[in-house]
Amino acid sequence: MPRRATPPRPKPVEIGPLRASTMKRWKQGEDGILWYWRARPQGARAAGGGGGGTRPYIQRRLAELVADGVPAPRRASRRADVHTLGDLLDEWSDRQQQRPDLASATVDHYQKCARHLVAWLREVEVRRVDRDTLERYRDDRLREGASRRLVVQELKILAMVWLWGQECGHVPARLLPRVVVHVDDTVFVINHRTPTPADVGAVLARLEGDYALAVRLLAITGARVSEVCQLGPDNLDLHGGNLVLDGKTGLRSFPLPNDLLGVLAERASGGALRLLDLPPKSATQAVRDRLRRACKAASVPRFTPHGLRRMVVDRMARGGVDVATAASLTGHSVEVMLRYYRQVSDEDRRRAVAAARLVHFPGEGEVIEGPWSPSSATGTDT
Repeated sequence: MPRRATPPRPKPVEIGPLRASTMKRWKQGEDGILWYWRARPQGARAAGGGGGGTRPYIQRRLAELVADGVPAPRRASRRADVHTLGDLLDEWSDRQQQRPDLASATVDHYQKCARHLVAWLREVEVRRVDRDTLERYRDDRLREGASRRLVVQELKILAMVWLWGQECGHVPARLLPRVVVHVDDTVFVINHRTPTPADVGAVLARLEGDYALAVRLLAITGARVSEVCQLGPDNLDLHGGNLVLDGKTGLRSFPLPNDLLGVLAERASGGALRLLDLPPKSATQAVRDRLRRACKAASVPRFTPHGLRRMVVDRMARGGVDVATAASLTGHSVEVMLRYYRQVSDEDRRRAVAAARLVHFPGEGEVIEGPWSPSSATGTDT
């Protein structure tokens, strides 16, 4: 079945000093096709705020903004004197708002986390950031009533900002210390474990039905769990033998083996809206929970759906797949895939050393066979 055709994009909306235009993303809503829009002052090249809806809805929203008084757009910061975490976070936030590759929801999440970080850490000098700084932040946020998952996300965003600051020369060249979040005698730590194919095989043997199919698709394609849970008939390209995945970076195709493609095609022919029969409102969490229980039942160290994504990147790298092709299959940029997903092991390093023959030097300790000229045998120059 061919993938769904993109409908004609509506014309931009211009009201007063604002102009809104559609992005490539859209979805079918009860009121028709809902497009994702990006609004900015007319003539500005930097991306502004975003939202989703029909063209009449966006017209109303722009009219309301103009009536309320449009705030002056934030100018791109060119700060060279970054001394505090507040300076660093402000600079980073400005840059994220100008990135056209980020979805509006991602930018909103970044801004929310950055606001909390700035509120508590604005005056902390970057050269004085240490474990005590981060642990005090964690404890203050938890006493304030923030959820443990939100605090973990904020610390993760801070680590991302710190790496960016290193690249720009704003902060010292060292990693931030890892901070564990404790709440009511429980521990929540982001699971970065990358499973082995043997781990995945043991876990799949403990899963049944659509949960087994979902995990198998994740382990083969390296897709995000949300991409697999929302698969519908339109995501199958039977003529090309591909599964069409719709993620953060747009549509991409992944060739599937015939047996798996046949299973999905049979489900698509039944007229269901989704290829996997999972709880509609909590499908991603249901897959995570089943995967966690299957890991425990198989006596395998726990891993997450995102760990399967890293495993696929590793398997392609070790199989000799060039990075551009691997990135196109997983929906990454090459830079992001190499920096955050490629897990280099000790065995990878050993193979690299052996392949490059780094310990071999021709002539060292070897008897070099002749024939030699008479002059070289007597040690005289020619």
